[in-house]
Amino acid sequence: MRTHYSHSTRDGHKLVTIIELGGARELDISTRKGLGGALESRASVHLCSGNSRRHVIGFNGDGDFNRLFLSTSPKRVTEKVAREQHTLILAQVESIKLAVEMHYAAQERKEPAHA
Repeated sequence: MRTHYSHSTRDGHKLVTIIELGGARELDISTRKGLGGALESRASVHLCSGNSRRHVIGFNGDGDFNRLFLSTSPKRVTEKVAREQHTLILAQVESIKLAVEMHYAAQERKEPAHA
């Protein structure tokens, strides 16, 4: 597990923790200011191949895992506030991993049988 912090004028404070899941999959847990101004923490899974990473967007349970876990509206999004929220989400990493497993298990059940 590795965490990266960055700050820019455009994007504000951003924290991303990457956790290897095996099978060339990585779980990204990120905390950043969303489009509406809320501080959002979400988790998404990416498939790694060589130097590239891929995330497939899908509908009705298809595609790669992507879920918003926490959205708050602090008066100001400071580094301290962003780090505190990110720490709260990381404390839930085991339940997030379970949600990831359930997402992909549901996809496997939906796969049509090949003749």
